[in-house]
Amino acid sequence: MKGVEYLDQVSLILPERKKGYRPRALLATVATCLVIFAPYAAFPDQFREFDLRLQAWWRGDVPSRRYEAEFRWSDIEPSDSLKFIPCYGDFECAKLKLPLDYFNGTYPDETVSVAITKLPAQVPVDDPRYGGPMLINPGGPGGAGTLLALGWGRDLQIIVDSADNPHCVGDWNSKKASTAKYYDIIGFDPRGIGMTEPSATCLPSSSAWSWRLREQEEGILGSSDAALGRLWSMSHAYGESCKRGMEDGPDIKQYMSTASVARDMLEIAEKHAEYNAKTVTDLLATRSTQETHEVNPEVSIYKRGDVKLQYWGFSYGTYLGYTFASMFPDRVGRVLLDGVVNSDDYNQGLGNGSLRDAEKDRKTFYTWCSSSGPEACPLTTDNSTAEDIETRVRKIVQSTLHHPVAIPSDTGPEILTFSDLVAVIFRSIYEPRSSFPILASLLAALEANDQETLEIFTEGLKYSHVYSCPIDGGETGYTLNDVPQNAILCSDSEDLTGEDIDSFREYWSLLDSISETSGGIWAMLRMRCASWKIKAVHRFEKQFGGNTSYPILFISNTADPVTPLRSGRIMSARFPGSALLVQDSAGHCSSSTPTPCTMSHIKAYFQTGALPKPDTLCIPPASPFNLNSTDPSSPFYDKDLFTRVMGEHGSSLAPTTIQAQNQIHIDEKAVQMFSQMWDMPEEEFMVSREGMRLMGAGEGLRRWVKRNRFWGVGGSERVEVLMGRGRERGRGYPERMGWEGERVW
Repeated sequence: MKGVEYLDQVSLILPERKKGYRPRALLATVATCLVIFAPYAAFPDQFREFDLRLQAWWRGDVPSRRYEAEFRWSDIEPSDSLKFIPCYGDFECAKLKLPLDYFNGTYPDETVSVAITKLPAQVPVDDPRYGGPMLINPGGPGGAGTLLALGWGRDLQIIVDSADNPHCVGDWNSKKASTAKYYDIIGFDPRGIGMTEPSATCLPSSSAWSWRLREQEEGILGSSDAALGRLWSMSHAYGESCKRGMEDGPDIKQYMSTASVARDMLEIAEKHAEYNAKTVTDLLATRSTQETHEVNPEVSIYKRGDVKLQYWGFSYGTYLGYTFASMFPDRVGRVLLDGVVNSDDYNQGLGNGSLRDAEKDRKTFYTWCSSSGPEACPLTTDNSTAEDIETRVRKIVQSTLHHPVAIPSDTGPEILTFSDLVAVIFRSIYEPRSSFPILASLLAALEANDQETLEIFTEGLKYSHVYSCPIDGGETGYTLNDVPQNAILCSDSEDLTGEDIDSFREYWSLLDSISETSGGIWAMLRMRCASWKIKAVHRFEKQFGGNTSYPILFISNTADPVTPLRSGRIMSARFPGSALLVQDSAGHCSSSTPTPCTMSHIKAYFQTGALPKPDTLCIPPASPFNLNSTDPSSPFYDKDLFTRVMGEHGSSLAPTTIQAQNQIHIDEKAVQMFSQMWDMPEEEFMVSREGMRLMGAGEGLRRWVKRNRFWGVGGSERVEVLMGRGRERGRGYPERMGWEGERVW
C-alpha cells in the first residue's frame, strides 16, 4: 500500500544505530505496548503505541534528510486562523489557537494550540469535485489524530474518494458534471494530547515512568491475592498526587472533556472553510482571464454557521462523533462512526456492557486454530477440535500464574508472567488476523519452553520493566502517559470517587463473570476513575441523540471485544434516519478485517450519500477467521441476526457474489453507481482494479496497525521474519495479487 510504503520510507530518514544494535532489542510483545495498568491499556485504541523511531520523526526530534526543508512542530507559531505549511512529504501541518473554555468563560484570555495534519485532496479546492475536509479520530480517549493521518491518510482517502482518476477529466464543464468527490483527510490531536499544547501531565516524565514501572510489577487484578489491595492503594495515591500537583491558574486537565473537543471540531471545520474561501480568492488572483472559470460557491463563499462536519471516528472516536451530533445536530454532514461505544457504558467508566462479545472473540482463536491446521497454528493437530485447543491454552496460561517463565538472554534476564500473557491474549482479540498466528506461536513456545522464540518475544518487555536513561543522547526507553485518558474518561463519566474497595470488588467480579479474558484488565478503568479527583469544568449532560441534518452511518462487528454489536444498535436507534452496517467479523472496528462489502458501502456513503438499508450484513472474504454468524451450523450462529437479515423463514446466507450480499440492501443511487462492481463474483472483484485498490487500502490500514502499534517497536512482521514465518505468506491481498499499491492510475 502507498500509505504503508510511505511509513516504510520514514525509516530511511533516521540516523544509523550505534554499533552493537541488535534487531531483537527492538522487538516488543503486546505487553510492551500495554503497560497493563494504564487505563488505555484496558481500552487500547486504534493507535495508542507507535514505533519509537516514528514518534521521534513525528515530534521533529530527528532531522529529515528526505526533504529540503526540515520540519519541526516547535517551529509552527499557533494562529487564530489556519496557516498550513508543508510537512512530512505530501502533508500539511498547522497549529490552530482556540479558546480554553467555550462554556463558562473562565480564563477568557487563555487558549489551546491544536496540532493539525492534513493530506490534501487530489483536486484543488476550487474544483467542483472537491469534497471538503474529513476529520478523523483514532479513539482512546487519548489517541493522536495527527499520527493517524500520517499512517492511514492515504488509505482512508482511497476508501472514501471516487474510484475515477481525477486527472482524466480535463475541461471545467466535465468536472462540473461529474459526481465524483475527493476529500482532504485531517487528523488533529485533541486537547492535552500529542503535539497539541499545553499537554496533560501529572508528574515529571522520569517520575511518571518510575511509578508506572512499580505499578507494572504488581500484576493485573487476579494475578495474586494481594493485587487488588495494592493496585487500589496505588491508584488512589496517584490520583490524589495529580490533584495536589495541579497548576495555579488554568490547568488543561479541567478542560479536556469530550464536549470541549467536539466544540473544537466545529471550530476546526469553520476555520477550514474560511481557509478554503481565501485559497480560492488567491487562486483566482493568480489566473489569467483565459484561465478563469466558474467557482464552486460552496467553497468560495464562507458564511459562519453554515459549515457541516464530515468525520470518521473509531472506537472512542464514535463517542466524540455522536457527542458532536447531539450538541450540534444541524451541523452534521457525512459522519461515519466505526466500532460504536455505548454512551451508557462509557459514562460509567466504560462499564460491563462493553465486554458483551469479548468471550466470543476469545473463542474465535480456538476455531481459527482448528480450522487452519498445524502449519498455521502449532497448537493444533490434524484432528484437534476447538475444545481441545481451548483446554490446552487454559493449561498453558494457568501454568504461569505462580510460576513465571524464566528467560535468560545476552541482554539480561527476563520473565514472562501470568499478567504479561493475559495482556497479550486480551490485546490479540482486537486484531485477530494480525495477531492470532503469532499468539499461537508464543503459546506453543511457552508449552515447549522454546527459549529462542521466547527471547524474541520478551526483549520488548524490558522497556516496561527496566528504567534506563541514555547517556549518549540516543532514544529513551519508552513510557506511557495515561493522564489524557484519565482526564477525558473520568470527566465524561459520572462521579465514581465515592466508590469503596468492596463495591469495586463486586464490580470486578461481575466483569470476570462476563469475560475471564478481559474482566481483570477492563475493571482497571473504573478503578482509575474512582481515584481521579480532577473534574472538567464542563461536560455534556443532556441526552445523546437527535434529528441530525444528515443521517449518520454506524458500523459494528458481530464480535467486537469492547464495542459490541448491541452498542451499535442502541446508539443508532437514538439518531432517527441513521443506518447501522453490520460486519460479520471478530476484532475491534471494521478495519481489523478488511471487507469489500463494508468498504464499498463507506465509499457509497461519502460519494453519493447513500445509506445501507436496515439489517445490511457484510461478510468478509472466506477464510478460517470467518464467524459465519448466519449459518445455523456455526459455533457463532446468531439467531437474532439471522432473523433480522433473512426474515423468519429465510435460508442460510451463502452468497456467491457481492451483489447477493448487498445490492438488495442499498439505495438505488448507490446501486447504480456500484452495480458493475457488485455484479462481479467475489473472486473476480478481488482482482479487478477497483477491488485491488479497495482491498489494498483496507489491508494497508490493518497492516499499519500491525507494524506500528500492536507488537510495539519494530512491529509484528519483524517477529514473523525472525521466527521464519515470512511476510504474511501470501495472506495479504497486495502480495497475493501482485498489487504494488501505487496511488497513480
